[in-house]
Amino acid sequence: MTDINQINDGQTSKPHWSQEQCESNSLINQIIIEPDNTEQEIQSVMKLIHRINKENKHLRRLAACIESNSSAINSTFRYYKMRNILFSIITAGPSDHLIDYLIELDDLNDMLKYFKSLAVHDEEKYVIELYNIGRQKLIEESDDFIMKSTNSIPPQELLDLCRSISFTPIDTDDIQLSGLSGFRIIFDWFKEQGFQLGLIDSYATKRGMMVHKSLKLLAEHLRQKSVRRASINLLNVNSCSSSRRSSLSTDTIKEHVKIKINELGRRFVHSPVFGRRESLSKPTLLHLPKMNVHFDFLDVEHAPPPVSFTDNRETNNYKFLLDAFIILLLRDLDLLFYVFENEYKTMVLSKLMELPLTYILEEGQQLCEAIKQLPGKIDTGKLAFFGLFSIKNWFHKSESTLTKFYQESDVSSRYQFSGILLPIFEQSIIECFHLILYDVKNDSSALSEGGGVHPLTIHVFDFIEDLFDYEPMISTIQFTNIEEQKIATDTISLSINKSIFNLNEYIVNLIQSLRMNISHKLKTLIPDHDKTLQAIFLLNNINYFFKRLEHPSLLAIIEKHEPNLRSDLRNIIKISVKMYLKCYTPMITNIQQMFDYDDLHHLSDLQLREHDREQLKTSFSMVNAAIDTLRQQHLELTVDDVLLRDQLRTQSKRVILDKFQIFYTKFAHKHFTHNPDKYLRYNPSMLDNIIDAFFE
Repeated sequence: MTDINQINDGQTSKPHWSQEQCESNSLINQIIIEPDNTEQEIQSVMKLIHRINKENKHLRRLAACIESNSSAINSTFRYYKMRNILFSIITAGPSDHLIDYLIELDDLNDMLKYFKSLAVHDEEKYVIELYNIGRQKLIEESDDFIMKSTNSIPPQELLDLCRSISFTPIDTDDIQLSGLSGFRIIFDWFKEQGFQLGLIDSYATKRGMMVHKSLKLLAEHLRQKSVRRASINLLNVNSCSSSRRSSLSTDTIKEHVKIKINELGRRFVHSPVFGRRESLSKPTLLHLPKMNVHFDFLDVEHAPPPVSFTDNRETNNYKFLLDAFIILLLRDLDLLFYVFENEYKTMVLSKLMELPLTYILEEGQQLCEAIKQLPGKIDTGKLAFFGLFSIKNWFHKSESTLTKFYQESDVSSRYQFSGILLPIFEQSIIECFHLILYDVKNDSSALSEGGGVHPLTIHVFDFIEDLFDYEPMISTIQFTNIEEQKIATDTISLSINKSIFNLNEYIVNLIQSLRMNISHKLKTLIPDHDKTLQAIFLLNNINYFFKRLEHPSLLAIIEKHEPNLRSDLRNIIKISVKMYLKCYTPMITNIQQMFDYDDLHHLSDLQLREHDREQLKTSFSMVNAAIDTLRQQHLELTVDDVLLRDQLRTQSKRVILDKFQIFYTKFAHKHFTHNPDKYLRYNPSMLDNIIDAFFE
């Protein structure tokens, strides 16, 4: 353009153009004008296109609104129509069409969201009510599924499981596979909706009620019948675990059930419980350890009166309950595999255990209280008391299995029942020990017949020797000792200590209490003037003491804690023998008086003076009376030990027989009476035989 302008400028400076130059200039001007017009036309076209696009967009928006409104109208009509159809389906329940029912509920949920978005409150409220009805129908259906596999186990069947060598806790028919599949489907749906906790609670509660009812029926059955128990050793707990239930097919579950049955069959072995007694532990001051347990323990004061018993039947029955409880828990732990994912197992099992565990605790408390109230825990009730040791031994033998069960089930310490139950039985054992000590100290039973060994003495030493069978177990018992210490005038400090029960100290205390009681009986039950009975009573019991102390274990304890006890007993025996021999004093005195009379008056073998004859008559009469008294007295006396009996007879003969022999030889032949049968009733041989018959 610059060049053209320059040309034009040059031309204007020249006045004369040629014709060719004019034509050329004209063409150039046209070329310049035409592009300018084209650009204007293009701009006009672009404006037109822009207006058309704008109109098209507007038309498209109008079309979209029409389509949206049409769709909304169609959806509204569809949801209203669906609402009426779903009402009959939802209210009827899932029946045999569970999957379809869940789809209908999901549709109902979509409908609820739709009406919420439109803020149609009446329809929203109606759909919510219908949706809740559907959820409730699902809950009822799940309850039906649970109940199909939640029938309580009859007592005899449960006993058979307790005794069975090849235990099969899960049976394909029992677990109702179709029901479990249905329950799992419902649970998954509830989980997606965020309502799974309610279903977990329902399942656990119903299964827990089944376990509780099964245990209760078993307990009633055992009370009515005397059942011989075979103990169960729980070898291992291989409860099934699945990371996630990937398939609900019946074939898969059946195959898994068969595998689990084989595994579970090896959990239990059959071993006799009535062979040798189990071992256990010992006592001191009794304060029940406090446990942070949230179960409602039985209020003993308001509990029904304990059943009276004296043997170990009740404790054996309780071990049956423990066996059954473990078996039922193992069954349920395995059943959880078919019903819940791993993340819910602990929650379900913990909830499931609450009711039956509370029942087991209450039964244990009642049993302990009944045994504590038994009047003769060292004699008639001894088997019942030692039954507590067998229960402790049950926990001891099952410790590894229970530990594994706790680990696999991952239940909290609150539900680890061995840690809850065992201290109760241990504390009960300690309390019984102290009650026994108190009973021995304060026993007020009558004197044994004839001054023989008192039953209390026999029972105490039998009880002590029985305790040695339980010594290993007793040495593991811990108890809580609470001591009050006064630190200031009005300040009291409580010192709480855990201690191991010391069996040796307890045995020494028991023997000391027995000696005190025997001494008390001697002073209060035997008249002070009856020295012979006192001597025999002491001799029988102290000699029995001495003999029973020869038991090796007991002797070791006594030599350590009471080194002078045996020598003290020997001295008591010597003193008692001397006291007994005084029963011959009246006879010896009469004989000696006759000897003294003879020494003074020198009685003749021929003619006796009247006074001499009377003196001989009196002397023989008194000797006869003394022998009669001895015979009568010894008819009522008892010496239980054969060696002691022979020793007393020998000592008696040594004391009296020689004197009587001299007396009889010296005076019996004298003519002091016309009625010799009256005065010469006994001779030395007869007295020898009489003494030989003493204490029979």
